[in-house]
Amino acid sequence: MIIDEHIHLGGLFQDTDYFFQCLDNANIDMVLAVPYMFEDKDIPRVLKMKRIPPWIAGTKLASKLITTVMKNKRFSRRYIKKLPNDYVARMTKMYPDRIYGVYWTNPNCESVSEIEKYLKDDHYVGIKLHQVLYPCDLKGKNQAIFDLAADYCVPVFIHLSDMDEMKTIMRYADKKPDLNVIVAHMSYYEEMAEELSNFSNIYMDISPLYSNKDKKLMDAVRRLGAERLVFGTDSPCPGSHKYCVERIRNLKIPEEDKQKIFSKNILHMIHRKVCIKKLPSAN
Repeated sequence: MIIDEHIHLGGLFQDTDYFFQCLDNANIDMVLAVPYMFEDKDIPRVLKMKRIPPWIAGTKLASKLITTVMKNKRFSRRYIKKLPNDYVARMTKMYPDRIYGVYWTNPNCESVSEIEKYLKDDHYVGIKLHQVLYPCDLKGKNQAIFDLAADYCVPVFIHLSDMDEMKTIMRYADKKPDLNVIVAHMSYYEEMAEELSNFSNIYMDISPLYSNKDKKLMDAVRRLGAERLVFGTDSPCPGSHKYCVERIRNLKIPEEDKQKIFSKNILHMIHRKVCIKKLPSAN
């Protein structure tokens, strides 16, 4: 079974036929979805392109450019302040076997009680924080978000902006063994791999695979274990689902480890909400 735990429902994926075609072509069974952060009129032109060679998107120049643009204050005006989680909720109802929701919160304009409304829905299986697009104080009142995730037995998916935030996450993970945290894009893995090896409840999201090379993935398998990596694509973005799936299939690791990365690890985190009677075999 293959689960993509990092999908944005918007942009190119507003075309539902195209979205499911992408999943089917890569044999992806299920996704965990968040909203898109742009209104249609504000989507950057590059994100409207369906075919960008992954090797181009994965260059250091492209990665640096993306990071610079994301942090630019002028560009940040394009981001939706109150994210359209209701759209994702509707999609989970329309396609309950294939789409589960992750609530993307902007703590600067909404309360924890609003997040909890969604978590009461069995098709909502996580909370997302983005410390670059919607930065908030992780040490203050927003600690309640992590408490809520632990209470509902769902992971917190977080895009970090610096290593101090990683250290804060480690402290929470140490105090709350029932809390699972997924760190987006393997951020700060290389700088903090030794410390991370001590936390069985902190996982690495390996998206986007065009920027995380095989050498880095293999090192993470060796140092953290395959049970700490989760498969995601961060789509719609440059690079295809099929490319991402093939990257994992071609890694020189045991098949059991590939299955952990593709689905078993994320299912371990959300199994109290997701009941799969028969797991399809990965082709």
